[in-house]
Amino acid sequence: MTRTFRSDLEQNLHDPEFAKRFGAAQAKSSFAITLAEARRQLNLTQQQLAAEVGVSQSYVAKLEGGEANPTLDRIGSLLAVLGLGLTTGTTALSPYFEPSPWVTIWAHDTDIEAAEITKWKQVGTLEKISL
Repeated sequence: MTRTFRSDLEQNLHDPEFAKRFGAAQAKSSFAITLAEARRQLNLTQQQLAAEVGVSQSYVAKLEGGEANPTLDRIGSLLAVLGLGLTTGTTALSPYFEPSPWVTIWAHDTDIEAAEITKWKQVGTLEKISL
């Protein structure tokens, strides 16, 4: 049987130490993508987001690159500045991230009369689905 990257990774995930490191990296990557996409959707630069939250632009770059390890408080602050809140869920630890088809994002926009609940459908890029 030919070894593949995927089969090796699946085997390595049976090792608890490897699985912990992989899970941490996967969580940071998921948050990095979420933060970068949300910031871009609002047409903010990393510098503008950093100024609003009170951190450096290089820290925002590290967050978006999956290189930083933010606390839940910091994640909440960053998302709040973007008008977002965090919802959590779990999936099986897998070599390939397979997000659920729907991710709920609570968005509050001061230009809207009330808090807007928007669902985003992941289709390669995020596509806004209005309710």
